[in-house]
Amino acid sequence: MTAIKRKFLMPALVSALTVAGTASCATGGADHVAAGTAEKEAPAAAKQATAPADPFAGLTAARIAGEAVTATKGAPSLRLTAEGTDDGRRVKVDFSLDRSGTCTGGLRRDDSEAEFAVVKGVTYVKGDDEFWRSISSGADDVNAANDENDESGPIEQSGRTDQNADTAVADELVQLLKGKWLKIPAGAGASARALGGACDLDAMLDGVHVADAKGATRGAAAEVEGRKAATLVKREADGTRTTYVAAEGEPYLLKAVSEGGQAPGTVLLTDFGVPVKVAVPPGAETVDLRDVRQSASRTSGL
Repeated sequence: MTAIKRKFLMPALVSALTVAGTASCATGGADHVAAGTAEKEAPAAAKQATAPADPFAGLTAARIAGEAVTATKGAPSLRLTAEGTDDGRRVKVDFSLDRSGTCTGGLRRDDSEAEFAVVKGVTYVKGDDEFWRSISSGADDVNAANDENDESGPIEQSGRTDQNADTAVADELVQLLKGKWLKIPAGAGASARALGGACDLDAMLDGVHVADAKGATRGAAAEVEGRKAATLVKREADGTRTTYVAAEGEPYLLKAVSEGGQAPGTVLLTDFGVPVKVAVPPGAETVDLRDVRQSASRTSGL
């Protein structure tokens, strides 16, 4: 029987970030800018007289998407909010992160929710009862979320499979962490494993491969949160995916919308360069991962 599992925020965040990755990936591989747009058809002189210059004039959708991913990876900080569907369940996430790894946010998945924070490599997670019960019934051990050199040793699986034992571990975990923050010590990428890379901007965007998709085209100009944006549209049999790229200032990814298909949803990126402020939970409100392991070990009869 496994004690506490390392899925943590992965199911919800993967769902939301997949929306971003899918929509952004859908911008890649296009061989041309969509014919028939007003900007393409208008004479150059007329464009200059009526509107600001298009910063992406003459670029393919793939090139625009590539510049957007590069710029976004280089952002000093940002905020990501998303809503989507994962296995038929609604998922909402909202978190901010910076280049140093400081991160804070929360998620809600149907009737379960959690908060998380990363400060100087130390990860804190606080969830409701349903969240911790779902964690305890996950598939993988949380061992990888801790420092690989932790001398306290991992919690191994006991080989027991009876439902009563599993329930006992879940009950113990809920009681131990009720109203508390689980503290995962820094070291060996602990936060990246515990949070599925959500607080690592590079890792978060590594799944956005602009050369993977074919047929994306340039769409109509738009605005996102008052900021001018170019749209890159990918139409497929099961739906439409649209990515919005800032058309002024740095060409950041601003928004990704997936309509139809198996994972509809929206991802919004804002607050580029805004400092991320995180309050470290008081020691009295935290439970160390080592204590969780010891408690689970006793309950499981190891």
